[in-house]
Order: sequence, then structure tokens, then C-alpha cells
Amino acid sequence: MYKRQATPTSSPTAGTKGLLSPLKYKLSLTGQRQQNGHYCVPASSSMSLSTFGVKVSQATLAKKMKTAAPGGTKGNAVAPVLNAYVKSKGFRFTVPKSGDGNALVLMDRISTNVGDYHKAPLLGVWMEQLPWNKGKVDRTKVPHAIIAYGYDKLAGTITVYDPGRSTGGSHTVKASTLAKALQPGWNMYFIEKL
Repeated sequence: MYKRQATPTSSPTAGTKGLLSPLKYKLSLTGQRQQNGHYCVPASSSMSLSTFGVKVSQATLAKKMKTAAPGGTKGNAVAPVLNAYVKSKGFRFTVPKSGDGNALVLMDRISTNVGDYHKAPLLGVWMEQLPWNKGKVDRTKVPHAIIAYGYDKLAGTITVYDPGRSTGGSHTVKASTLAKALQPGWNMYFIEKL
């Protein structure tokens, strides 16, 4: 379900924790569409966990996260479930307490997770603020979850997979645009080594 795929770079740059992140990197990932209208978190979580070699269904994750219509999944239910799967692999998911809306911080965090660890983090976004959803969502502040699985520091872009059923799929977006679409407080489930 998941294979690593390095993209050649000219020189490395320092990432978080002092690791060397390639200038660009993209994971080979099998995308998933959410099985119903409120499964964006379980779908994104299933894809993220696949980068750890963990295969788990959206339905199983939804049950463990207490995902329910119409509201979906509460933010504080996500990390404990994900951590139960990845702790034995030497990782954990955390929600950063700062950096909301900052494109440079976002790029640094994603390059650490994707380029250094070869893992795909979850991002909490406002659905209507994603460029591919402009004019297609009839209300504002619609919480949504996607994953990041690639980046290009020189171009300033991040490649994401949106599990949305109508406009989802793989999209490459400017880091500055994506940073503006992040939900304050639940913007990223950052992956750290234990």
C-alpha cells in the first residue's frame, strides 16, 4: 500500500530536530476517498498509518475515534488512537502549540515528517479555503482533514491527498495557501520520534 520514492535533490537543508531534509520528496501513496461524508479523519488516518506499514480500515478507525454524523471526529480523539498504532514503531502524533498559519513553519514540519521520517502527517483545514473547493462549499468554517505526502522547498509547494468524495484526490498547493487554510489549534498532527 505504501512505497518510498525519493526525488533527486541538489543539496540537503536542515529540518526540525537537526535532521537533513531533502529539498523535495514525495512518498508513493495509495489514496483513499472517505467512505461517507463524515469520514475525512478516518480516511486520512488510514492513509497516514499506511506510511508506518499499518493497514487499518476507515470503519475501524471511525469506531475507535467515535466518529459520528453529522459532526465527524472530535480533534482530541485523533492522536490517542493514532498513537496506539505507532508507539511500538518509535513514533507519536502531537498537535503543535504554535505556528498556526506560518508557511515556513508548515514547510519545515512537513519536510521533517515526509522527507526525514517518510511518514504522512494529517492536516486539519477549513474545507472551503482549499483552492480546489473554492465556490463549491456552501458555508464557511467547514472542518476537514487531509494528509501531506510530498513537498518541494524550492517551489514552495506541498502535495496533499484530500479524501473528499467530490473534489478530493492529489493536489499540489503553495505552502502559503495551505497555511492560511489550517484550522487554528488543530492544524497538524505532527509526527515525532519517541
